[in-house]
Amino acid sequence: MRILVPTRRLVLFAAMFAVALLVTFPLRLALGAAGGVLSAREASGSAWAGSLKEARLGPAALGDLSARLSPLALLTGKARVEVARPSGAPDRFTGALVAGGRLRGAESVTGIIPVEGLFGTLPIASIELTDVTARFRDDQCDRAEGLVRASLAGESARLPLPTSVSGAARCDRGALLLPLASGSGGESVALRIFGDGRYTAELRLRATEPSLVERLSAAGFTPGPGGYVMTIGGRF
Repeated sequence: MRILVPTRRLVLFAAMFAVALLVTFPLRLALGAAGGVLSAREASGSAWAGSLKEARLGPAALGDLSARLSPLALLTGKARVEVARPSGAPDRFTGALVAGGRLRGAESVTGIIPVEGLFGTLPIASIELTDVTARFRDDQCDRAEGLVRASLAGESARLPLPTSVSGAARCDRGALLLPLASGSGGESVALRIFGDGRYTAELRLRATEPSLVERLSAAGFTPGPGGYVMTIGGRF
């Protein structure tokens, strides 16, 4: 005995089943679709309205976040996960992680990211981003903009450092460049981040006092244009 189902009813059932799958699509699968840059100890809820516990952007800890997958970006073949700290959190954090084809990166990120120890001996405690976008295509920096302010970890090796340095993000020879300088311009950090996870940093300090020059030399600084320079490199 065969049961015949009208074609129109079958199509309607298939459409309803597809909608049900989309509505309940889990957030943890959406994170994988976004290139794996954003991770968390626990991802709960659907991709359209979920939450992340102890989220991380690469090696940097972001804490708990709300997260949602943008349906409009999917129409263009991209996965765009929009994240934000819950309302009432002491520090604001908003932005989006984007991946699709040969493209990946972050868009319109505003907030503070603790990074102490992530850049080796570079004395940066945290980075504050204001509307920062950084995208890589085929591991080459494709677009970068926005203001970056880095808080330095006080004195390092008895070297007088400013409390912060700042600058505008941009692309430079395939790398994401953060050219950060103090208000006086006497101290600067040129931080380059590459698409394959490598980074290099040039910490430059201006010095004329013999005692400070001696401390800089003992800390590994060498004479260079505009002062004394120490170069640091590594990989996340």
